[in-house]
Amino acid sequence: MLRKYERMAYELLRPGQVRAIRNRRPIAYIPAGSLEWHSFQNPLGCDALKAHAVCCEAALRHGGVVLPPFYQGLLGMDNWGAPGWKGYTLGYNREKTFEEAIYGICLALKAAGWKVAVGVTGHDVPEQRGALACAIKRSGIAGFAMMEGDLHKWNRRLPYHMDHAGAWETSCMMYACPGKVDLAEFRRHRKTKGDDLDIRGPEGIGGRDPDKYASAALGKRIIEKMGDQIGRKARGLL
Repeated sequence: MLRKYERMAYELLRPGQVRAIRNRRPIAYIPAGSLEWHSFQNPLGCDALKAHAVCCEAALRHGGVVLPPFYQGLLGMDNWGAPGWKGYTLGYNREKTFEEAIYGICLALKAAGWKVAVGVTGHDVPEQRGALACAIKRSGIAGFAMMEGDLHKWNRRLPYHMDHAGAWETSCMMYACPGKVDLAEFRRHRKTKGDDLDIRGPEGIGGRDPDKYASAALGKRIIEKMGDQIGRKARGLL
């Protein structure tokens, strides 16, 4: 976690600090993702870590607090990207399990006096966004849910597109979690060439070649743009 995000992170704050944030701008962000293969160079928690950074940027710019990342995402595959790889997610047809967990969180937020709940998933599947949205709506708290792909559509000037372990996700990780991306590991294992890598290939990648196009500077641009956009939308609900 970047040091500048520590003052937005719920788990690192003291009670008085949380109370002050709630009194000033009662927005709570719920970042969600998955634990799954993101090629050789990225950490397994890439999706949730990206979402957490986006939420922290939103809170930094527009107020609010960010809950700890929810890593147990939906639609995990038994073998993702490499033979024999086993990931850890809730699996197929577990939308209700995910929804109920978020629903409980939203009820607690509402009871504690928070006025807006925002769910952001870095695991870009509609089922996960839908479960977040349903949980927020059922709880009766104001709010909304977004995928990174949705956020990208708000600003066409952002380079590339949301991908899977390509230049977009790898750049975000290079910025949000410095030192946790190892492109040398990717180079040792890669078996394809060119700008576009097949998501079905041995690397389990979709998108632009991260070795050629990924950078912390690009990740900073992506996360700051998305955070600003989602924070503005959240603040508008107060």
